[in-house]
Amino acid sequence: MSPIVGLHTYSILYKTVLEIKDKETFANKTIWVIFSLACLTWTIADTIWAFYYFLTAFNPEDSILISTLYSSTSIFLFVPIFIFGITRYKKWNMLQLLLDSISISLSILLLLWILFFHEDLRIVKIIVTQSPTSILFIVIDILILVIIFIFYLSAKNLKIDTYINFIFAGVLIYVISDLYFYHLNFSDSYIPNSLIDYAYMCTFLFLATGSIYKRYFTKPKNSESKTYNHNKKQMLLFIYPLLAIIIEDINIPKITNFLIIILLNNILSTYIQASIKNEQLLVKEKEMNFLLEEKIKQRTKEITDKNNELENKNKELDFLSNKDTLTCLYNRRFFMDNLKKELESLKPLESVALFYMDLDRFKTINDMYGHQVGDQALIEISKRLEILSEGNFILARLGGDEFVLVYRGILDNAVIEELALVIIDKCSEPIEIGEYIFYVSASVGISIYPLDAKDSYTLIKNADIAMYEAKAQGKNRCIFFNTKFKDSLNRKNEIENLLKKISYDDEFELYYQPQYSIRDKKTIGAEALLRWNNKDLGSISPVEFIPIAEEIDYINSIGEWVMEKAIKQIAKWSNQSIYLKVGINISPKQLDNKNFISKLKGFLDENSVSPEYIDIEITENITIEGGYRVKQIESLFSSLGISISIDDFGTGYSSLSYLKTFPFERIKIAKPLIDVISTDNFDFQIVKALIMLAKSIGIKTIAEGVEFQEQLDILTELGCDEVQGYLLGKPMTVSHLEELLNTQNI
Repeated sequence: MSPIVGLHTYSILYKTVLEIKDKETFANKTIWVIFSLACLTWTIADTIWAFYYFLTAFNPEDSILISTLYSSTSIFLFVPIFIFGITRYKKWNMLQLLLDSISISLSILLLLWILFFHEDLRIVKIIVTQSPTSILFIVIDILILVIIFIFYLSAKNLKIDTYINFIFAGVLIYVISDLYFYHLNFSDSYIPNSLIDYAYMCTFLFLATGSIYKRYFTKPKNSESKTYNHNKKQMLLFIYPLLAIIIEDINIPKITNFLIIILLNNILSTYIQASIKNEQLLVKEKEMNFLLEEKIKQRTKEITDKNNELENKNKELDFLSNKDTLTCLYNRRFFMDNLKKELESLKPLESVALFYMDLDRFKTINDMYGHQVGDQALIEISKRLEILSEGNFILARLGGDEFVLVYRGILDNAVIEELALVIIDKCSEPIEIGEYIFYVSASVGISIYPLDAKDSYTLIKNADIAMYEAKAQGKNRCIFFNTKFKDSLNRKNEIENLLKKISYDDEFELYYQPQYSIRDKKTIGAEALLRWNNKDLGSISPVEFIPIAEEIDYINSIGEWVMEKAIKQIAKWSNQSIYLKVGINISPKQLDNKNFISKLKGFLDENSVSPEYIDIEITENITIEGGYRVKQIESLFSSLGISISIDDFGTGYSSLSYLKTFPFERIKIAKPLIDVISTDNFDFQIVKALIMLAKSIGIKTIAEGVEFQEQLDILTELGCDEVQGYLLGKPMTVSHLEELLNTQNI
C-alpha cells in the first residue's frame, strides 16, 4: 500500500504545483515542488523494496539505492520547511530567534539522549562507526522540529491556515517516526511492515490532505507572523522534562539539565526583550523628533521664503553689474560665483560639463580690420551661443575671444560632444560685417565635474588645458580633458625651462638629410635638421621643442645658431672641394626679426660662402597671411641671391596664385601626400597636378618622405625633379654625409 499512497500523494501535490497562480511567490511554488519530490523519492524507494522483497532473493535492507532514496526524502522534506521558515522569520529579531532555536534544539537533544540513547556513548560510537550519515539525518530531523515548533510559537493572535496544520502534522509524524526508526535500527529491533511503516504512510496522507485543502478550501491571505510569541516558548521548554519523566523514570540531576537550559534561556531572553523594547522606544522617539523637525522646517521655510523675496530684489539690482558690457553675456565675476554654486547644489547622478571656447586666429581680424570690426564679430558669435544656451546652461565671456559654457544635468559623453560640435558649427558660419565676410573657427576644451575636477577652479583650468590641446591638434575641434594633457603640459614646461638654460654648442647638433636628383641619381643638396640631446631627457624631437621655442620667443636665437653652424659647414666643405646646397628651415618669427637679414648676410660674409649654396625653406602655411607677407619675403631675399623653397606644399592653406606672383625656386611636396601616392588615387592626382603646374611655370619640385621604391618609381614617371627620404638617405651626421659624398665623388 505504501507505494500506492506515495504515488497518489505525488500526483495530488504535482497538480497543486500546476494550479499555483502566477501572483503567488516563487518560494511558495518551490515549497510544493520539493514536497512532491519527497513523495516521489519515497514512492520509488518503496517500489524497489517491494520488487526486491517479493520477486528476488536480495535483501532490500542491503540496497544502497533504497537507503539513498529514503534519505533523500528527509532532505526533500527539510528544504521546503526551511524555506517556509526563512520567509516567515526574516522580520523577527534574529538574536532572540537564534537563542530560542539553540534552547529548543538542546532540549530535544537532551530528551533524545535520555530516551533513545539511554545516556550510553557506546550507542553514539556505534552510529558514528557503522552509519555516520545517520547522524546527519538525525540533525535534519531535529532542525525540522525546531522550525515547526518556533513557527507555531510565533503565531501570536493569528489563525494558522488549516492546510498548513495538515502539512506540518504530516511532517511531524515523519520526523518522529524517523527518529524512532533510527532508535529501533540501532538497537536491531526494527521489523519491516510494522507499525512504524504505517506511520510513514500517514505522513503522505496528511500531505495529500493539506494539498487538497489548499486548493479547494483556502482563500489567499497573509499568514505571516510579524511578531514572536516569546511566552509560549517558555511553556514549551517545560514540556521536554515532563516528557522525560512520563516516559522514563529519571532522577533529579537529569531534570537539572533541563532546568539549566530553561534558566539560561530565560535570563538571556529577558535581556534581549529589554533591548528590543528599548529599540522600539528609540524608533518612536525618532518618529516624534522627525515630526517636530518637519514642523520646524515648514516654519523655517516660510521665513526663508520671505527673506528670499527680499534677496531676489537685491539680486535684480546686482544683476546689471554681472554683465559683460560688449556682448551682454555674463562676465567672469558672475560666472565664477555661479559655477561654484552650481557645483555645490548638484543632485545625485548629475554632473557639470564646462566648455572652454577660444576663436581660432581671431587676432588676425583685429590686426587687419581693427578692433571695432573684431568687436562686432564677438557680438555676433555671442548671439549664436546664446541661442544654444537655453535651459540648464550658463554662458559667459571671460575676456577677449574666450567664452565659457556650463551645461548641468544627467550627461553622457555623446550628448556633450554633440553639443560641442554644434557650437563649432555655429561659430564656423560666415560672419558678415559691412562689406566684409569672415570665417571664424573655434577650439573647444571640455572638462566634466566631478570626473575631471573637484572644484570650480580646477574645472576651468582643465577645460583650458583641453582647449589648448584642441588648438595643438589643428584647431576647429573639441577635445575632452585627459590627465595625460597635464603630463604633456608638465613636459612642455620642463622643455621650456631647459631651453632657457641650454648650452647650444653642448646639446645641439646639426644632422643633414641628402637630397637627390632623380635624373642623375646623385646628391645635389642636403637639408639641415636640428637635433637636441639633453643629458636629463635624452633625445628631444624638433616637433616637440620647436613650437615651444617659437612660443617663448627663443626661436630667433636657435635659428641664428642653426644658420651660423650650417654656413660654417658649407665653408668647410668648400675648402674640401665639396659643393653642396644646404636647405635651412626658417620660422615666420625669424622673418619678423628686423636683424634677420643682416645676421644672415654677416654669416655669409664672415665665412666667405656664396649665397648660391643656401636654400631657405619657408613653410607653406605662411601664405595664409596674404600677399603682403609674400611681398615681404621677396623684398628680404631678392637682393641676396638666395633660393627659396616652399616647405610641406600641398597640405596647408597656400594659394596657387602665389606661385605665379612670387618667383619661388622650388616647392617641396609634403610627406603625407607621398605616403599614399601608390594607394590613394586622389592624392596621386594632386601630386601629378602639382608637378605639372610647377613645370609649366618653371619651378622645380622635390618630394619629401620617399621611403619605398614604388613611390620613387611613380615620382620618376610623373617627372618630379628631386627626392628626399629614408629610401635614399636618412638624416645623418656630417662625417657620415661626407663618406656618402666621397663615394659619389662630389
